[in-house]
Amino acid sequence: MMKPNLFAAQEREAKLTKLGDALQMMERHVDFTALAAAVDKAAPRPSRERG
Repeated sequence: MMKPNLFAAQEREAKLTKLGDALQMMERHVDFTALAAAVDKAAPRPSRERG
């Protein structure tokens, strides 16, 4: 049986902070802005305008 923990969210956040954010680490090596622009150019999204 699991015991409710009032500080579970804070403990989880502390563990994640200690491990580090994988996206921040990847951002050092990958230019996500340029990648998104290349994807949008290769496969443009249809217009969402309603007429």
